[in-house]
Amino acid sequence: MRTLSLTIVCIALQLSALPSAAAPIIVGLPADTTAGNCLPFSCPFPGSYQQVYTRSAFPGPVTITGLEFYNTQINGFASTLNSAALTISLSTTSHDWNTLSSSYSNNIGSDNTQVFSGDLSQPWAFGKTLVIGFATPFLFDPANGNLLMNVSMAGGGPPPAFAIFVDTNGYNGGSKNGNTITGRVYTLPGLPGLSGIVESGYGLVTGFETGSPPVPEPAPLLLLGTSLGLIAARRRRPKLRA
Repeated sequence: MRTLSLTIVCIALQLSALPSAAAPIIVGLPADTTAGNCLPFSCPFPGSYQQVYTRSAFPGPVTITGLEFYNTQINGFASTLNSAALTISLSTTSHDWNTLSSSYSNNIGSDNTQVFSGDLSQPWAFGKTLVIGFATPFLFDPANGNLLMNVSMAGGGPPPAFAIFVDTNGYNGGSKNGNTITGRVYTLPGLPGLSGIVESGYGLVTGFETGSPPVPEPAPLLLLGTSLGLIAARRRRPKLRA
């Protein structure tokens, strides 16, 4: 029993040393209390969207493994997130919150990487967080520039009866120029005239998941199985009699 107890203690110490998931880096807090935005995930007309995040919002080089968007301020009474073919890429860009071009290609950096492609349709309720896990992580170093998110939507089913308004920062009474950390450009092909619209100082509150999710190392589990096997074998070993 003493051997088993020591083994369990060793395993517990090794498991406690395993890495844990880091809290997301959230850019854009506090969220606007009087506004939200359905772009680019829940507006009726699929289109294109770019948002830039100034480098000073990040503590240093990070490996981005996912994004989070929050629905805590405006209740659009949506019960579903509509279906659409969604593609997201990230890149490092020289453009900042107040220098985005209305031409999408001018904003995209040379390290542009597609990190997600798929359909985000799902049941919805007010207060939920939209979590988008990446198929390909993106290494971002603020020393090289600012961070650009490029989102495109195509096809998709009919629009939902009610939109989802994720949290924003910079609404500023409707003028959408209230911060110096984000900027965006968007196009809604279903609405005439809404092409390459630039809004400096306004954007979605965004959580950046970083690092790798914790994965149990096989060594402690293997140690547990091996140790228990040895203990069981010792108990079954016949005693020799003189």
